[in-house]
Amino acid sequence: MITYPAVSEADTLQDQPDLSPMPGVDEARQLAALTQALGDPVRLRILAALESVCVPVGTIVDATGLRQPAVSHHLRVLRDRGLVRGERRGTYIYYCLATDSVAPAIEALRRLSASVGGAR
Repeated sequence: MITYPAVSEADTLQDQPDLSPMPGVDEARQLAALTQALGDPVRLRILAALESVCVPVGTIVDATGLRQPAVSHHLRVLRDRGLVRGERRGTYIYYCLATDSVAPAIEALRRLSASVGGAR
């Protein structure tokens, strides 16, 4: 549990902690949109599955048990947020993680979940 020092009425603004690490409004909006995309269990599963491999939509459909239109919707959300990219290979589009930063972010979410006792 985090404890914070007591604040008395005598404290002034000059005595307050520096809040400069707080994101600005634009950055906070971008982070909120990103976490909204990550807030769906299906999308998290898709990202984890793509950690080290690029696969066609049909493989993701088979792995998730969802219908193709639902998987395509989730992939579109992930693509719009810059988390996955599609590569055309012949008649198929293969999906891959868009950046090397995605896999460590998913791992960080796993560690955070474990440290707070998982979902409640």
